[in-house]
Amino acid sequence: MLSLYYNDSVNYGFYVRSPEDYVDDQTAGQLADYLEHHEDDFTQKVAYYFDARSHNFPSIQNRAIDDYKIALIEEISKIKNEFLSD
Repeated sequence: MLSLYYNDSVNYGFYVRSPEDYVDDQTAGQLADYLEHHEDDFTQKVAYYFDARSHNFPSIQNRAIDDYKIALIEEISKIKNEFLSD
């Protein structure tokens, strides 16, 4: 029974769709171009947030973590609206 807790490779056979399954080729190309120029900055912000949250830090770069989260969500919404506004 204890050996069940050490098995971390359980696979129940579900399929996770990739982002390409949800956007058309033109939009996917535009997103790829955008990320080519902005990915490092954006992913760094996301990484800072989750790192700070997981360590229970109250702030990120002298900004309250909840304010940082709001700004991050606003940036995500801006990117989403720019590319997926049909």
